[in-house]
Amino acid sequence: MLRRVNFYSICIAFGLSVLLILAGSRYTDNTYYRPSPESHRIIEISIPQEIPTNPYDGSLNIATIMEKTRYNIKIELENYNFTVSGVKKLDDLIMESGGQPVRSIIISTWRSGTTFLGEVLNSVPGNYYHYEPLLNYEIIQIRGTPHSDKALNMITKMLKCDYEGMDDYFEYGKTHLHQFSHNTRLWDHCKYRKELCFDADFTSKFCRLFPFQSMKVVRIRLRLMKQLLENKELNIKVILLIRDPRGVMQSRQHRNFCQPSPDCWKPELLCADMVSDYVAASRLISEYPDRLMVQRYEELALEPNNTVPRLLKFLGISPTTSVEEFLLSHTNVEVSGVSSTFRVSREVPFKWRNVLNFDYVEDIQMACKEALNLWGYKLAHNASHMTSKDFNPLDNYTLAQ
Repeated sequence: MLRRVNFYSICIAFGLSVLLILAGSRYTDNTYYRPSPESHRIIEISIPQEIPTNPYDGSLNIATIMEKTRYNIKIELENYNFTVSGVKKLDDLIMESGGQPVRSIIISTWRSGTTFLGEVLNSVPGNYYHYEPLLNYEIIQIRGTPHSDKALNMITKMLKCDYEGMDDYFEYGKTHLHQFSHNTRLWDHCKYRKELCFDADFTSKFCRLFPFQSMKVVRIRLRLMKQLLENKELNIKVILLIRDPRGVMQSRQHRNFCQPSPDCWKPELLCADMVSDYVAASRLISEYPDRLMVQRYEELALEPNNTVPRLLKFLGISPTTSVEEFLLSHTNVEVSGVSSTFRVSREVPFKWRNVLNFDYVEDIQMACKEALNLWGYKLAHNASHMTSKDFNPLDNYTLAQ
């Protein structure tokens, strides 16, 4: 009897051992074991995961950000032809190294194509993009005092990478982050640590690392740019971007910001500014022929591959593959959104012809007859003429001498 009990005990013990071994093998062999969602969650929490270091993950200190940015700019411009920019080497264009960057400003008005052209310039490697520095002025046009002195001083300081004392700019940006997000090189850090965008010391030092400085402004008129053109230290180049007022007004219909402001929804004010810009362009281009260029938006949109290289040459910027890639991706595909820069560009300039009511077009033409004539835009005579395939609104124009 005792032998039988011992035999059964040995069998039970052996069986338990086998079960334990099999169970252990199931937990160590993923071929057979799949944890439940809850056990998987517990495993993820309890086992430390090694996360790869991302240079823009917000964990870097200021010194490391600066060093990585210097390195990235150097790599991006390794094959850049610096002679096109009038220098021999990268350091000649970097303020931190005692150089002077290539500086450019796009001057226009709302819904005239500045977002697209601004992004074209921002696709240049090593570009620091000062996006709409006058956003905090809201929807007004600055044509003189009382705002012009402060606005011009602000633009000058930014182009010199001096953000000290610009409290209004930073306060506005805290609740309007798009003021910074268009500057992709800066935003790569600020999107993780917003306080960096509001730090005058950081933005000043960071800005001084970049060989190209571009800016777009839609709230100040061209004649006020004379003060900047006279500043030899800046050595600024200006592009005046002009668009058919019928296209401008059609595009503004999709923007809620426009209606409260007469400067935005009254075509007579838009076209008075276009006449003022024509007079200013005629005068300034004779004084600064190598520093001011006029570009009509329609030509930019219809022939970007011909127009953009000409603009870059004027600015003293060598063509790059990144610009070519931007044009390829942004001019052949439609992405919805009023601020989207992805457009089938050849379809945009004359969209107003098939969208606007002719009565409204006629009102615009009555208010804008002089501006249309000066800038080479033909009148639509009636509704059928406006929508006719034979009607090309573009004509030649010549600046007054």
